[in-house]
Amino acid sequence: MDQAKRFHFYTRVDLVGNMNFIGSRKIFYGISGTMLAFSVVSFFIFGLSLGADFTGDAILIGTFKDRDVSSDEVRAAFEKEGIGVDSLDIRDGRNLYLRARFLSEESHQHLLRILGTFDGFDEQSFVSRGPTIGMQLRRNALTAILVALAAIILYIAWAFRHVSRPVSSWIYGLVAITALIHDITIPTGLFSFLRIEIDTLFVSALLTILGFSVHDTIVVFDRVRENLKKAEGTKKFADIVEASVRETFTRSVNTSLTTILALVAIYFFGGASTHNLALALIVGILVGTYSSIFIASPLLVTIEQWKRK
Repeated sequence: MDQAKRFHFYTRVDLVGNMNFIGSRKIFYGISGTMLAFSVVSFFIFGLSLGADFTGDAILIGTFKDRDVSSDEVRAAFEKEGIGVDSLDIRDGRNLYLRARFLSEESHQHLLRILGTFDGFDEQSFVSRGPTIGMQLRRNALTAILVALAAIILYIAWAFRHVSRPVSSWIYGLVAITALIHDITIPTGLFSFLRIEIDTLFVSALLTILGFSVHDTIVVFDRVRENLKKAEGTKKFADIVEASVRETFTRSVNTSLTTILALVAIYFFGGASTHNLALALIVGILVGTYSSIFIASPLLVTIEQWKRK
């Protein structure tokens, strides 16, 4: 065996040689259970910090013509009247960009009266999205996730329709959905705990996580299907699943690692608008890779053993 082959061999043994994926599944279940419990407790204690996309918002743009005005002056005037704003920026002392929660027309006029105390203020545009639009976006986001989950379980059940033993084809789909719920619950729980706003970009991240995670899970399941055909009943199902996970382990880790490295670069060096998106994807892909290897495949064995008993 030449040096390159020996290095590859020992590297592979170091990664998976001493691991018992199926035999240690209770440990992995415990780790996932702890993370899920943390996420659920966070939901009940902190809830979700919904962003303006889901609660409604208002954006006002205008110009101070007569003199330069500082952000501190405007904020002080708003605070005196008990008005809060999410963001307020004045460029070159004249150009105002203001963002706040949904404002009724009465509140809008009140805002203009305050800004009018700074002589020469000219409103250029005002856009307000009400709570009704936010509710519609929430419904659409939930619908998108549920439709994606339903489509995934139907597709997996169809793709594995020729695999009926020792577990039915629909079990593969059910296990994949269980892993996917695991994969989106944990990032959502983390955002809840950190009080990071949930916006439409976060929903996009969840849908991306669903696609990435189910892709990883199907790769392992497909290897299980191939090894079942080769074994033709000569091996235990647990041994077949163990061998399948070992054969796909390095590929799964390498695929996820390359994606995460790119996302880490976006997280640290990208713009503020992509910061939370990158964080959600990093956490989701890490959790998704973990669930594909340590949760989804062992669950097949757990269900098979439960059915035999």
